[in-house]
Amino acid sequence: MIAIPRPCRTVRPLRHTAAAMTLLLVLGQMPMAIAQTAMAQGRAAEPGQTGTAQPPATAAPVQDQPTAEAPGIGVEGPLMQGSLNLGRVPKGWTVTVDGTPAQVDTSGRFVFAIGRDAARVQIAARASHGATLERVVTVAARDWAIERVDGLPPPKVTPDPELDDRLRHERSLIVNARAASSDEATGFDVVTRGFRLPVEGRISGVFGSQRVLNGTPRSPHRGLDLAAAEGTPVMAPAAGKVVLVMPDLWFTGGTIIIDHGQGVSSIFAHLSETLVPPGQVVKAGDPVGRVGMTGRATGPHLHWGVFWHDIAVDPAQMVPALADRIDPMRPRPEPKPQPQPQVTPRS
Repeated sequence: MIAIPRPCRTVRPLRHTAAAMTLLLVLGQMPMAIAQTAMAQGRAAEPGQTGTAQPPATAAPVQDQPTAEAPGIGVEGPLMQGSLNLGRVPKGWTVTVDGTPAQVDTSGRFVFAIGRDAARVQIAARASHGATLERVVTVAARDWAIERVDGLPPPKVTPDPELDDRLRHERSLIVNARAASSDEATGFDVVTRGFRLPVEGRISGVFGSQRVLNGTPRSPHRGLDLAAAEGTPVMAPAAGKVVLVMPDLWFTGGTIIIDHGQGVSSIFAHLSETLVPPGQVVKAGDPVGRVGMTGRATGPHLHWGVFWHDIAVDPAQMVPALADRIDPMRPRPEPKPQPQPQVTPRS
């Protein structure tokens, strides 16, 4: 709070409630919402006004209006669909982003994500003494590609109903692994410094694109696909702890999840081999697996997904090495699989 020098002359008693509330607000002795309510009631009772006092209106969410008790919510980052961003609040405050609790460090920093289809994000902060503040972030919209992949075996497009129990179980494994995020500072590092590329390869699939499998629309793609030869080592894109290792999930095949902290995690799918056990701590560049085509895959590649809790974000936005290869605001369709040439046996 900025210190206000004491006036040299004697301050006369104020006649009206509104003026008194104004002074208390300036001196930082009264929260904004209370002061606004009291001022509205005071104005209705002042001389020269008629009619009964009106009930105070419901206070609208505060946006970029800091007060002495609520200095403000700061945000940094692309603030676009599919982005990972940095926020700041006063020390000791708690934060939720669209209802999801964020992990706030001792300096007031927190990480938050913006989903693929979000138009705005609401950030709410609360102090230990009860003061609250809200900020609504307007999100920059992006264009998304439509990808068509034909020729998949029908069971890989529409799973057999008998697989429902297995798929629910595998989904719960992934959700629980993401939920157990630590407070390690690497989560802040990937927002401010970015990831390294886990494997060099042709970009065969981009985040956010709508896939149509055998003519059936599916959920948008929630990661970045990098085509590489089977067996190519996959490196950790940032430091973290291995929280899930599964050799053969139905959708993603050989799968590894690394927790980077602050709710940020990486998932690596379709691996032919996993090279780390659960619980292992890795550094950026450590080998964790090998490229494969296990699970639902049409060719050898790495599917790399990045999440903040259960919100998927675009890995390409956070890799400096891809800055000149992908424009995040323009769609990049995935090349259609090429038909395999028919080999005619010689007579």
